Amino acid sequence: FALDFEDICNILKRQIKNPDVKFIHDAPYTSCIVTIDKERISQLITNLVINANKFTEKGHIRVGYSYADKGLNIFCEDTGKGISKENKEKIFDRFFKGDEFAPGTGLGLSICQKIVNQNNGRITVESELGKGSTFRIWIPLEAKIIE
Repeated sequence: FALDFEDICNILKRQIKNPDVKFIHDAPYTSCIVTIDKERISQLITNLVINANKFTEKGHIRVGYSYADKGLNIFCEDTGKGISKENKEKIFDRFFKGDEFAPGTGLGLSICQKIVNQNNGRITVESELGKGSTFRIWIPLEAKIIE
């Protein structure tokens, strides 16, 4: 997973075109061997970063992972627009768009939630309007770690 994560981040970094937004990735392990669908995990990370990129005009997008609580923890933090309290309840609904002017279909977060649910995990969001958002994913699995 550690090598795949680096590859995903190298691709995503090139998609951040705004010079006022810094892309940061936290990769704590030299090796992290897990048994999970690589394409689905890539899709989770990609959807979160693309979403963050749409709503972040200044500051940073930080993505990372760790192994704890017998599971893979993935996070994506941004300094973007944030999400209102009323929209936090709706963001995982299919076709929901918090901003009608933002590109996309409104499927990215609902796809993330479906993948996480299929893997018996959980996805949460912490957000404040004007201060950004942090999405956290936890998927239960066993891992072999080399730091």
